[in-house]
Amino acid sequence: MNLLAISGSVRKGSYNLAFLRAMKKLCSKDTSVTVYDQIKEIPIFDPDVDDNNVPDSIGSLISMMRKADGVIISTPEYAHGVPGALKNTLDWLVSSEALILKPMVVTSVSTSGLGGVRSHSALILILSAMNTNVVVEGSMNIPYAKIKFDESMNLTDDVTKKAIGVLFLAMKQAIKNS
Repeated sequence: MNLLAISGSVRKGSYNLAFLRAMKKLCSKDTSVTVYDQIKEIPIFDPDVDDNNVPDSIGSLISMMRKADGVIISTPEYAHGVPGALKNTLDWLVSSEALILKPMVVTSVSTSGLGGVRSHSALILILSAMNTNVVVEGSMNIPYAKIKFDESMNLTDDVTKKAIGVLFLAMKQAIKNS
């Protein structure tokens, strides 16, 4: 199983990015996780740009998505919603077929007790509008991130590690059924 994991955060000390890196470390030998943390390199969406002339950063991301069996997006919550950089990236992808019916898992890691539920919900709405296959069984919110990661941003919480295993199983099943 080949998975592309996209961080919706541009912050260097992002818990969402740390979570995706932990997933990469915890995956089985038959699973590959590529962590994409370059959304800050994506230019502002311009609907006047022809699909054949998209910026290189978008062309590269679309290519990665086409090669992936499934995609995981982990996003923080900003002002009860999806961060602008992530929404901008998704706007570029709306006219691409790369995500149509692609199995997608949505996660949100937050220092709050809610675990980013509002950005999680908003992202599922966006991905549904893009006709993706959101794998609800593998999607999750991770609250209280400060106690689940150490000072080096390594995941230390055993329950969250087990949840990652469930995420992989749900994604594997969704890919098999797609």
